[in-house]
Amino acid sequence: MEQRRIIDFHAHVGDIFHENKNITFKTNVRSFKYVDPFLALEESGYNRPLIVEDEEQHAVLIRAGQYRVWECTLDRLSRDLNEAQIDYICLLPIVPNTTFEEYLAASRLEKKIIPFTSADFTLTEGEMVAKLKRDIERGARGLKLHPILQNISLSDPRTHAAVEVLGEAGLPITSHCGINEYYLPDSPYRKETNAEFGDVKYVIELCHTFPDYNIVAAHGGGTVGGEMEILARETRGLKNVYTDTSFRNAEYMVKAVELFGEDRVVFGTDYPFASIKYSLLECKKAFAGEPEVAAKVFFKNSARLLQWT
Repeated sequence: MEQRRIIDFHAHVGDIFHENKNITFKTNVRSFKYVDPFLALEESGYNRPLIVEDEEQHAVLIRAGQYRVWECTLDRLSRDLNEAQIDYICLLPIVPNTTFEEYLAASRLEKKIIPFTSADFTLTEGEMVAKLKRDIERGARGLKLHPILQNISLSDPRTHAAVEVLGEAGLPITSHCGINEYYLPDSPYRKETNAEFGDVKYVIELCHTFPDYNIVAAHGGGTVGGEMEILARETRGLKNVYTDTSFRNAEYMVKAVELFGEDRVVFGTDYPFASIKYSLLECKKAFAGEPEVAAKVFFKNSARLLQWT
């Protein structure tokens, strides 16, 4: 039997939170000891809630996320890719915390990496647009938006300017979806973010504003539940709306294909917050009896978005 080809469309390396810089190229980084709700979620088959209302438990989740990125070096990513037999992985930078240059350098060392770019909103709009164009020339295959960590609404004209650069180049735009706090109350970065910017309504608006650009809503539109149905309902009739499978179980993945179509769902993990191993298990389970759908979700849909086909 031919080995299935796989692209992970949603992943990170290094510290996307910027609280412990210069992680990506470190070697021999030790594993930390910590309570890890992400592991419990994975082992449940993504059948437990990720975001909880209890503040103390949410603080545990935030700390675990920090530890996971502090362990997330290029060396570790390469080992995990080989163990899981992943063909390619899209690394999504979040400026100013991680950058296209960082991921481009990583791709020179690990050939399975496909680097995306990220808009630098500290530049003037003209400078930002010029840089994004240079990034495309140097190999950027898409744009990552994280409205919370970058503290800028998807409705902001500067965001639209960045989207237009990649959209006009025929490359995909992917955005975080979900109203999440990423920092503990005493972190200086907490004041520099706005969790509300993660509301799925902003992605819906973006999809309608740019119906000719391919837009991938991460996590099916959100990280709690119910957002996928809202996203599908409010973008019905649009052909540019995609979603990824990160943090979702097999049942959800089947539902995503029903709502968006088998050509507009892509396999993604949000590594290192979800392991490749458990995400693969759920996706294989979802489409075990549908090899053509599986081939699209695992590889063909992403390849088309990346302009490989």
